[in-house]
Order: sequence, then structure tokens, then C-alpha cells
Amino acid sequence: MLNLALLLAFQGLCLAADRPVLRVDVPYPTRDKPQSKLWFARGSWWTWLPVRGGSGVWKRTGTGWERQSHLDQHLRGLPRQADVWADGEQVHAVLVEPNGLAVVGLRWSSPDQRYRLDAPPVKLSTPGPAVRGQGIESATITRDSRRRWWIAYNWNRDMWVRSSLDGRQWSNPVAVTTSKASDDDLCSIVALPDRVGVVWSDQVHDAVYFRWRLDTAPPDEWSPAEVVQQGGLNADDHIHTAVTEGGILYVATKNSLDAVGQAQLVLRIRDTQGRWTNIPYAQRTEKYHPSRPIALLLADPARLFLLHTLYRLDHPIPRQSTIVWQTTGLSRLELAPVATPLLDAGTQLNDVTGSKAPLPPGQTWIVLASDQDGNVYEGKLN
Repeated sequence: MLNLALLLAFQGLCLAADRPVLRVDVPYPTRDKPQSKLWFARGSWWTWLPVRGGSGVWKRTGTGWERQSHLDQHLRGLPRQADVWADGEQVHAVLVEPNGLAVVGLRWSSPDQRYRLDAPPVKLSTPGPAVRGQGIESATITRDSRRRWWIAYNWNRDMWVRSSLDGRQWSNPVAVTTSKASDDDLCSIVALPDRVGVVWSDQVHDAVYFRWRLDTAPPDEWSPAEVVQQGGLNADDHIHTAVTEGGILYVATKNSLDAVGQAQLVLRIRDTQGRWTNIPYAQRTEKYHPSRPIALLLADPARLFLLHTLYRLDHPIPRQSTIVWQTTGLSRLELAPVATPLLDAGTQLNDVTGSKAPLPPGQTWIVLASDQDGNVYEGKLN
């Protein structure tokens, strides 16, 4: 049986529009697809979003989202799009622009009860200018079991990694791709219990790949590429990852079928033995086009949340879109044929984003999405 709220939405009946919780001066501030822009720490939710001329950090309070303006001077002039890694004391973000990156670290100050800059931001440049359209689109950051920092990003049709023991001195870039992908492909880096891995799309070879290295290995020593899936138009540049404490990797992706009656999204699961399972979901219809999926994990009870954008193909340009979601237990995956509406602002809402870390027990999960006017909307996964 279809969800009643979704039936009403599909039939074009009026539903209450969600209101923005904050606004910035750049379009779609919650993008890009592999990135996570939220974290939960010190009993509060936080987010790191782009603004004109830099980026900013906000804290969710009882009266709304409050910008941490004391950090603005440190972030001004740096790249804008952030992927965030956080624990109780530290926050590290990799910031992206087409021809360069920056890594910024924050540390909690107990006397001030707020985050302070941990060290001067580190700017990382590319070896040279990118061929037109082949600059850095997105980057992600993680930390391995030996506390080494890692970033991964696309540039000039390859996927690159760099690492650092202290977050300040970074290694030279190492390409994990063995052949050129398209200028539209992306990657994401994740930390498993004893290794880090990079998953990426390759639309030239119609494949999704994964490579890993043990935390005890030299930083430039990587495994052969694992073929997650190849053929059948399975690759697209929509990738978002989540990993359990035990090391099971979930990757929410989009394929390139783009055909009515076919599943548009694919959940890819790598178990602790390195075996991959690919589960198509979210069928495309004549009116609705699923896109930009993300995966989130709840720690206790162990659950997986899948969210994505649903574009209305029958709506004039710019098309309206909504954010929808579904959830399943991990011991037995049960993906509903139709997801449940979460956010509907009567605009082209897109780029839902959440936390990189699994949500701790007893907390309400907050996600954000945004529109072309810089409005940011909040959804709660109860």
C-alpha cells in the first residue's frame, strides 16, 4: 500500500510547504553529492555551509540555527564546498574549488563552549590548471585507525588521494584510478576498521570501482581495483557512503538507465569479506525521477536510512522536487517500492545532506536540503 501522504502529493493535492531554517547567498548550499555537511556533538547539531567569499559554521539551538561568526575570518577567501569529519573534540573539513583544496581543523574549547580554529588552514593546489570542465568537483575526508587523515577527490578525469599524520603536512597526490574516467565522475573515501577505501564512478568504462589500502601499509600501496559492478549503464556520478562500526560499507548511487519503469538508484553493499551486493531501488516513472541519493546509519538499533531527491518531470522548468526517505533494519534489508515524503518547499529542493558518523542512540536525526535561492530546509528522521 502506498504511503497516504505520497499519494496526495502524487495526485497534486495541496500539502503544507516546508519553510527554510536559514538562508545563504549561494545557490544549493548543501551540495555536493558525496559530501556530508552535518555533525552531532556536545548535544547539538552543527553544519558547515558555503557563503559568498568563503564558508560558515552554524549551530542548531532552541531558537534556530546560529552562525558561529567568530570563525568567519578564518574561512574567508578559502574554497566553499565542505565535507566534514567530526568526533566529540575535533572537526576537520576539506573545502573544494576547481583548482584547489583547503583543509581546516576546529577543536572544541571548553572554557569558551565553542569551536576554535585548531591550526592555520592548509591550502592544497593541483599540479596545474585543469583541462576545461575537468577540475575538482568534489572531495571527501576521513581518518583511519592510526589517526592518519585522508582526502580523495576527482581532477583531470582521475581520482586522487592525499594523506597527513597531523592535518598540516600533506603527502603528494596519488592516483587510485588506473584509467581515465569521464569529466563527470566522482569519488568518495571511507574508513573501514583496518583500512581506507575509495569508491568511484567511471562512465567511460560503465563501471563502479573500489580500491583500498591497509592502515599498516605505506600510504601509496593500494590494492587492485575491485569491480563493484560493470555494464548495463550502472555508473553515474552520484555516490554517497556510510559504514558500520563492524566495517560493512553501504554506497547509495544512481545509475544511467534513465528509463521509465526501471530502478534509477542502486544500493551497493560491501561485506566484511569484500563481497559486493548491488540492490536496485526507486523506480523512475513518467512523472517522477529519483536522483542524488544518500545513505545514513543509526547505531542502535542498527538501521539504514536512504534519502533522495524526487524530481517532478511533468512540472515546468525549473521543475519542482521533493526530498523523500525510507529506512530498513540491517539484518534484513527491506526497501519499500515507494519512499515517504520528508521535505516539500514548492521549489526545486535538492542535495539532501546528513552526518558522516552513525547517529548515537536517543537522538533525533537532522538532515538539510536546499534550493537555488540559497534557502536551507530541515528534515527530522524520527
